Amino acid sequence: MNYKYCIKERIEKLPMNDYRKTKMNIIEALGKTRRTFDRYCTISADEFGDIPAQDLDIIASILKCTADDLKNYEVNNAEVRHKMMRRR
Repeated sequence: MNYKYCIKERIEKLPMNDYRKTKMNIIEALGKTRRTFDRYCTISADEFGDIPAQDLDIIASILKCTADDLKNYEVNNAEVRHKMMRRR
């Protein structure tokens, strides 16, 4: 399956002890439930949903990368402009 974010892949590359600690640290830092975090990790590339920017920044800081490093997609400027025009 193609996920919108590579959070799951990055965490799974960690040794098991670090995997568990990191996952719990992220959940605690976000102040979200485990279910919400698991949902963040499994958003499909073709889904409309996104992780809130602040939550993505928190996850990235714990994983020692940037929010852009966690994205499995490119932002298309033409598509953004089209969506903005539709909302008016």
